[in-house]
Amino acid sequence: MGTLVESSYRQTADPEILAAAASGVDAVITASGSRPDRVFELADIDPARVRDPDLRLNLVDYCRLMETAAEQTGDPFFGARFGRSFTPRHFKAVGALVVSSARLGDGLRALARSYSWIQENSRLELTLESGVASLGYQICDGRIVARQQDAELTIGAFCSLIRHAMGHDWRPREIHFEHGPGAARRDYRRLFGTSVFFDQPTNAVVFDARSLSAPMARPDPGAFDGAARFIERQLAASSAEAADAHHPSRDAELGVLGYVIESQCKAGDVSIGAVAGRMGLTVHGLRSRLKVLRAPFDELLSEVRRRAAVRYVEHTGRSLSEVALLLGYSELSAFSRAFKAWTGAAPMDHRRAVRRTGTPPRA
Repeated sequence: MGTLVESSYRQTADPEILAAAASGVDAVITASGSRPDRVFELADIDPARVRDPDLRLNLVDYCRLMETAAEQTGDPFFGARFGRSFTPRHFKAVGALVVSSARLGDGLRALARSYSWIQENSRLELTLESGVASLGYQICDGRIVARQQDAELTIGAFCSLIRHAMGHDWRPREIHFEHGPGAARRDYRRLFGTSVFFDQPTNAVVFDARSLSAPMARPDPGAFDGAARFIERQLAASSAEAADAHHPSRDAELGVLGYVIESQCKAGDVSIGAVAGRMGLTVHGLRSRLKVLRAPFDELLSEVRRRAAVRYVEHTGRSLSEVALLLGYSELSAFSRAFKAWTGAAPMDHRRAVRRTGTPPRA
């Protein structure tokens, strides 16, 4: 585990993202031979909101837009290609923080510290270990299931932001993704210019820590301080507004719990103790919280596994043995029994039916 240098996280009931993060998506869709308005229609998103960079979008809607764009353009790397086109303006005031910093390290620390202003229910961490830096990103909300395009887009955008300081030829050491490969691994390597690893604990750009000392092209202390003060005021106002609104947070809390449980499935330990520890709670503390949320742990674990199992079986080419391990089952037979109890069909029968007809078999 590396040394945490800077991080940010902000949890809300209905997470949002700056619409500026979608600036230019119309042009990328058009260049891929598809109609932007058709993509917006299928994603059920008002294009006027997407095209106004000063507005905010629901994070669920944003992720759905990127997945829909990938489907409609037939480009499995839509998110990554869009992210490569990012400039500091896509990050608004946070982008101004980065480019006006004295050095790249100062800019990335500011990015990690302020990222919750750009995107909620998402964690960004800058860590250092043995001369290696890692900028790790993840959506911490189990309600957002389809997020592969977002992950690849965001990592691509971070690479573009670092190249603003390091030059066009800069390449990271490694790229990490939480999800499995959506296409051939060699295509990922060609796109990101380095080795890409999948089924990792977080999405991350891994690079030489010496890069953090690289000077920025146009440092501006006045602009840096002004952008920092602006973001601090915005975050303080958002926190006060959320406190006054008293929004119900049950769905948001269950979403975070679902995310942690699925991550623990991949780690191979889905005990309540492991989940509680991951959240910084005691087992008693987690049980007390679950009682308030009216969500027994065993039921929540089963529901998280069910949703993830259906997603893996229907939408990936993973072997069933791989799926079983990703869900924390040591035996394929145990996973198969659970899947049949959830859906009424054996996992392979379910997969064949979806591929043949486009719909799962009737339970």
